[in-house]
Amino acid sequence: MAGGLLTSVYYELYGLKQSESFHGNVASIGGVTINEAQSPEFSRDNEKPNETSPVSTELAEADDLRLINQQLQQENKRIKAQLSMLTAKSMANKPSHNVPKQLQSIFEHQRRDDNWASEVELFAEDFLYEAQLHDTINLLSAECKLHVCQLNFVAPQGEPKWQQLHTALLRMPWMKQFKTVAAVQNTQAMQIHLSLKSSDELSREY
Repeated sequence: MAGGLLTSVYYELYGLKQSESFHGNVASIGGVTINEAQSPEFSRDNEKPNETSPVSTELAEADDLRLINQQLQQENKRIKAQLSMLTAKSMANKPSHNVPKQLQSIFEHQRRDDNWASEVELFAEDFLYEAQLHDTINLLSAECKLHVCQLNFVAPQGEPKWQQLHTALLRMPWMKQFKTVAAVQNTQAMQIHLSLKSSDELSREY
């Protein structure tokens, strides 16, 4: 009977140990399973690909903009240099015309158109009265040729109002026919040349 009791106790203890060992193995297997689910290999499979940093992208764009700006500045300098060269060349090749002197030469060598010249001379003689400048300025002479007129004014006394005279003359209705007006003056006299032709037309004439 005592032997049977010991055997029963032994089996119960042995069965309990096996049960604990089995649960321990399950726990261990479960642990291994959990650890494998978080293994480095699994993490690498689900890891997002490397993305470019926003800061790096902004720096690269800033460098590109600086490079483009430098290129534009160099291109602007080159264009300005070319324009300066062209302007200097144009000024060097452009003849300088003394318009009053040119008109004086044309007037001296030009024949007279009596019909047109007489009409304009009458307008010129009445000009000072219409402009109310006859008290301070006198018309010394008014003579016209083919398409050029020469007017000579003098100021016998006082300070001459040459600017006022010139402005009033240009406002006269009969002055609209003239394309070129050139005036020279000193303290007491003013000479004005009028032409029906433009400065370009005059340059081709003489």
